[in-house]
Amino acid sequence: MSMINAATPYRRDDRSMVRVPVVMPLVEVDVDKKGYLTVTLDREPYSADGSLTRDDLKRVLGDIAADLGTAVRVEVREADKSTFTDIVAPERPKLAMVKPMREATTSIGEVAGEGFLAGEEVVVAVVVAHQVASTDGTARLRLPPALLEAHPGLVVFMGKRSGTVMVSGGAA
Repeated sequence: MSMINAATPYRRDDRSMVRVPVVMPLVEVDVDKKGYLTVTLDREPYSADGSLTRDDLKRVLGDIAADLGTAVRVEVREADKSTFTDIVAPERPKLAMVKPMREATTSIGEVAGEGFLAGEEVVVAVVVAHQVASTDGTARLRLPPALLEAHPGLVVFMGKRSGTVMVSGGAA
């Protein structure tokens, strides 16, 4: 229920939120006088390659949060007995631009691409529709000829699991 309008339900955008467990994993970091780190995860030693220093702290905490796929509580204890507590969430995956692997074929009112996984959901952009690939890995979509003429070369197929990208027409 929303506080602004009692009739509308309260919603959050789940895709932008990190799911935090009720009890977060605990990462404890002890820093010695020379700046070397001893790291434990839920009271068990965290195995890391080589000796860890202060410069490695951000990377190691990011790796732990990414490996667990959830936020972690971090307690850092310095040699002088001072402490610091924080929450570290896993980084969001970065989007990468993908160059089309092959060109899709077009005919009057139809665009087709191949190389997808059997049963894979294929995203079609300028997002007109989502299509599921057939058992032989082919995705077909019937579109109005006027739409294809108005946007030549701008229809894109992308396999969600395989990463296969195909662009219709000559321009990409």
